[in-house]
Amino acid sequence: MHHLVTIVRPDDDSTTELLVDELWRAGAVGVEEIDRSIRAAFTDTATATSVAFRHGGRVEDVADTTGLDNWRDHAADYRAGRFHVRPPWIDPDSTGRFVDLVIDPGHAFGSGSHPTTRLMLTALAEHIGTGDRVVDLGTGSGILAIAAAQLGADVIGIDLDPAAAPAAQTNAMANGVRERVEVRIGDISDIGNDESFDVALLNVTIDIHESVAPAVQRLDVPVLIVAGILDGEQAERAARLHGQSPTERLSEDGWVALVFDRGRGDAAT
Repeated sequence: MHHLVTIVRPDDDSTTELLVDELWRAGAVGVEEIDRSIRAAFTDTATATSVAFRHGGRVEDVADTTGLDNWRDHAADYRAGRFHVRPPWIDPDSTGRFVDLVIDPGHAFGSGSHPTTRLMLTALAEHIGTGDRVVDLGTGSGILAIAAAQLGADVIGIDLDPAAAPAAQTNAMANGVRERVEVRIGDISDIGNDESFDVALLNVTIDIHESVAPAVQRLDVPVLIVAGILDGEQAERAARLHGQSPTERLSEDGWVALVFDRGRGDAAT
């Protein structure tokens, strides 16, 4: 049994993209745009009900085979920086030039094919190495945490959604980095004052940036990589929220990722 949530499609294309990305992150196993509606399929009753409530949608229960397998036909592999990201049914890259990253969209929050995730993967590959300690804030499916672990980092992924833990752990196991990825369910503010990190990853919408920026600043990481924001005013607002000027900026299809790198030796003591 699946739970099908139907929501009115926003008039603005950028808002629609943000909504679709949010649905994947919430745990949708399929998302479809039909005329003026967006439909998202969930396996968890509570999640479907919560999503419908937040967006004024409706929920209906459907059989597992009711038009929900088509998303697999459209799930494709792609390359982002040093990574080849693929669902399990697509073969690894045969050139040996890319780090293989296997994410099953059916397990959690999508394959990560949204531009914001691609930008994050490209950026983190340039700033994370063996021995780094990384925190992935809002880990979801764990795709960014797993990517960091594959580069040799030890990673803590934190998320408010209880579904994130089994999703990220399953994907970490599939990629052979389960021992390098710890998943915690909770708020960013739950991270202990005695914990320190080299890099923090934050791929969330601008409203979430606004709510978590003070907690992120308290982490006092030398390198902060953020995305989930549109170019222009949102990017400028994100820089103000995090209290830094970006040292690097990546963009794709109107989306941006910002890197704030103040140097590994400049963390407060």
